[in-house]
Amino acid sequence: MVGPIYIIAISLGTAFSLGFFKKANRNISFGLMFFAMAFVTFISGQWLYAFLSHQQETIQIFTAGFKPPFSISLQMGFHEAVFLTMINVLGLLSAIYLFDHLKEKGANMMMVFMLLFMGLNVVVMTRDIFNLFVFLEISSITLVGLIILEKKQDAISSGFKYLIASGIISQILLIGIIAAYYYGGSLFINDMVDSNLLFVKGGSVAVFLILIAVVLELKPFPANGWALDVYQSATPGIGAIVSGAVATTSLFILYKLLPIGGDAWLLPIGITGVISFLGSNFLGINQKNANRILGYSSIGQVGLLMIIMSLSKDLGDKFEFVFFSILISHYLAKAGLFWISGIINKDEIGQWNIIKNKPGLIVLTGVFMLTLLGLPPFPSFYGKWELIMNLAHSGNFTWIAIILLGSFFEAIYLLRWFGKTLMNNENSEELIVKFHKIFPAVISSFLILMFSFLTARWSGLMSVKYFIPFAIALLLFALDFLPVFIKNIMAIATVSWYSYVLIYQTYIPENDILRIIFGFIFLIGAILLLFPGFTFKGKRRGFYPLVILMFSGLAGLIEARTTFQFFFAWEMMTLASYLLIIRGKNAKKTSFSYILFSMAGAFMMFIGFGLAYFETGSISLNALADVLIYANWVYILVAVGFLVKIASLGVHIWLPDSYTEADDDVTPMISSILVKSGVFGLIILMLSMSLKNAASSNIPYILGWIGALSALIGNMLAIYQEDVKKLVAYSSIGIMGYILFGLSMMSHLGWLTAISYSIVHFLYKALLFLAVAGIIYRTKTRNIYEMGGLIKRMPLSFISVLIGIITLAGMPPLVGFAGKWMFYNAVILKGWYFQGAIVFFSGIVAFLYCFKLIHNIFLGPIKDNHRKLKETSVWWLIPQFVLIIGIMIISVYPKIILEPIGLYLSMYFPGEGLVWAGTTASTSLGYWDATQIMMVFAGMFGVIFIILFLMSRKVQVVEQFNIVFQAERPERPETTHYAHNMYAPYNKALGFLAAPFITNSWEFIYESFHAIGDQIRKFYTGNGQTYALHIVMYVVAFYLFINGGF
Repeated sequence: MVGPIYIIAISLGTAFSLGFFKKANRNISFGLMFFAMAFVTFISGQWLYAFLSHQQETIQIFTAGFKPPFSISLQMGFHEAVFLTMINVLGLLSAIYLFDHLKEKGANMMMVFMLLFMGLNVVVMTRDIFNLFVFLEISSITLVGLIILEKKQDAISSGFKYLIASGIISQILLIGIIAAYYYGGSLFINDMVDSNLLFVKGGSVAVFLILIAVVLELKPFPANGWALDVYQSATPGIGAIVSGAVATTSLFILYKLLPIGGDAWLLPIGITGVISFLGSNFLGINQKNANRILGYSSIGQVGLLMIIMSLSKDLGDKFEFVFFSILISHYLAKAGLFWISGIINKDEIGQWNIIKNKPGLIVLTGVFMLTLLGLPPFPSFYGKWELIMNLAHSGNFTWIAIILLGSFFEAIYLLRWFGKTLMNNENSEELIVKFHKIFPAVISSFLILMFSFLTARWSGLMSVKYFIPFAIALLLFALDFLPVFIKNIMAIATVSWYSYVLIYQTYIPENDILRIIFGFIFLIGAILLLFPGFTFKGKRRGFYPLVILMFSGLAGLIEARTTFQFFFAWEMMTLASYLLIIRGKNAKKTSFSYILFSMAGAFMMFIGFGLAYFETGSISLNALADVLIYANWVYILVAVGFLVKIASLGVHIWLPDSYTEADDDVTPMISSILVKSGVFGLIILMLSMSLKNAASSNIPYILGWIGALSALIGNMLAIYQEDVKKLVAYSSIGIMGYILFGLSMMSHLGWLTAISYSIVHFLYKALLFLAVAGIIYRTKTRNIYEMGGLIKRMPLSFISVLIGIITLAGMPPLVGFAGKWMFYNAVILKGWYFQGAIVFFSGIVAFLYCFKLIHNIFLGPIKDNHRKLKETSVWWLIPQFVLIIGIMIISVYPKIILEPIGLYLSMYFPGEGLVWAGTTASTSLGYWDATQIMMVFAGMFGVIFIILFLMSRKVQVVEQFNIVFQAERPERPETTHYAHNMYAPYNKALGFLAAPFITNSWEFIYESFHAIGDQIRKFYTGNGQTYALHIVMYVVAFYLFINGGF
């Protein structure tokens, strides 16, 4: 193998040789530099391969023929090989990215470039602390050279500030080295570690100066204004180097020198990381400059890695995995975002919508941002899982709260940024993407995908099968050039195959009723709701990969047997649904609300799973039953995540606008299927944590009130809506309140009602949203008052809406009445009369918006512009009538679902349930026979129909204008149709229930975060002298902290 010393020789030789090519063709200069960088990368790569294949042990390279401390030594071990390869790969990709920039500036800049990476390589390998200081100085000076060679005023200014700061830091380091040599007698790092300088008089000061200088090299908050200015003003290619290579090198320096301070320095390093992680990410929330945001994020991520380094003792043998998975994610994703920033060449994140019509750039941006956020399947997800679980196992919940809070802050500004990239681009400017600029970003994304697979395997938490959905999604993405019709068939075929394998081959043979039910909702429902996709034209790029991921995530919830598998599927489902919602024309703001609430809920769930792991030491879902001491806390934390998904009162504000602004065929998927994930989660939580323990606490009682109030407020808000999609969306909050109320009763009948309601809600909610979407598809409006009189133009849609609202309102003879009857019995037997009264009153309110829905759309006079409307497309109607058939079958024979569910629940609730005698169901309070009720209603309506039919032959048809209205004929048909603000009279009495108190409260919190961040950001004045003072003050404060004050 090529010796590591050749990394220095080649880099230095090439840098000096470039001086002879100043007047030559600059392609020759660049070629020489590039091949030198490539060979250096090859050297580090071959050493890494040797270590990974266990063919090599750590070696020491001595110079001048002597051993330390009489010579400078270099070390090549596994860790050095990893960091050298990372640094040099980034250098190689940066050289490609900066191709035209380096050529323009000439050989001088190429020399500086080579010297920078030579310095970083030596800093990693050297075991001599003075040698480290020298090459750290070389790296800092060459970096400043790259910055100021840009010759822009702000770049020169930031470069000068960087030079001042690095000068102060280097002086502190040098003084520390001198003191260490004086007290220890050696500059060899191994000797310094062995000499225990902390226990030598004056040695602690030397250690402090050395380590505080290293900490300052990591740009800690708040003494980092000089670094932020560099991130903002330097060309993004240089920003990638600072974030990916320089920061990575600085972390390795800290890792290498931290043993000098011993365990006593772990906590101070951790606290420094906490301040940087929280502070930088918090200030990033209100930042609008893209490169400065990346600077805040970089400093925040480095702070997180410092926290992990300080917790190495707690993480044990998982430390390297956690540290590497998060480091590699930051290293690749941050460099990729800087490179894309250079391609876009826009300062403000609001201008990033220039890539709206560049799907490749959107995908790359999404991959990089989601990698930074630690979402599956990216490497940081596995690292954060292991980090949180191991910290939980050792009881470090304060650290967990800090890490998740900082991660949430970062999610706020990254997701807001991503949403802005997808906003409609009214700018006609055409974005030109050069190959040499996009190539490094593409390579970076491929490396992320590769490490996603590798870290998943290394973690040992999941098998290859969990990557099948991602593989299918990638295949569909590769086939995005195909027409939407073909891709829709492929998606239906994929979900059908998955349904067959999961339901018919797995859960039906096992007679697992719960998973069969939700399998049908999640997967059979998905097949039905994909049919409207045939109405769309074009290619619908990116839609079908996301659909597959969302439904795969839902299926993964059913399959999950561990908390990791459940959380992985939950996050995958949430991410895919967010990306589907954000595709809506005006859904950018609403999708942002959805993902923030979802992530907050997921983090609460994460803490809950960690707390369960702390007590049981197992990640099995069944182990939740063994949680006793912290049972209530686990119950609350995990339940909050599910309550967010079902949009319970207080965390419901994301739902209405998300449903409304999503694409018309996406809304039924989310409203009728996705929302059931929260119901399924609550059921699994309650079953896993032992129903007896759950029922004995006050939590179900509180959940019952939340469910009852959700039902009331959701229905009250629905009656005042003029947007038809928003009306049906608010009704979902009410129905989810019913289901939560049923589950919280912790009784046989309560659960039977809740689970059966989940099935029925899927049927009628999908039916209503499909019908409404079909109407919008024809009328081109969502405003109810702009419709009317469509019964003759769209009779099939009228039938769908009629069946849907009868079921929703709980009116006989349809199955909704069965749910109301069971609710009545469950409430009486439970004794929750007050909550029950609220629930039944909300049912009366539901009737109002059901009447509004059908009256204002289908009855009354038709609008002039709708007189030639046709029935909606057959692709919208097919799933509607399949759902109607399902509703009618269950309405006539409810026993086919209620009896199996009842038998399943009898294992958990041996108390009173339904007793079946033929088609009659009875309880101690009464009986009900759905089949006979249906027969009576069919006979009654049949007789009425015959009578009306016979009479109608003699009736004169009254035309629309053949009337007298207050002795005047109306000027237009629309003036005879009372639709707009239909329930205004109720507003005086009950309007306070629909006041947006909760929405205003959340908006106040969000705006407060912005205001506080604005005030703190004033700390960064942009003045170099002020930044120098910040560094000095930071050093003093740090010294006082570790020494307990003055």
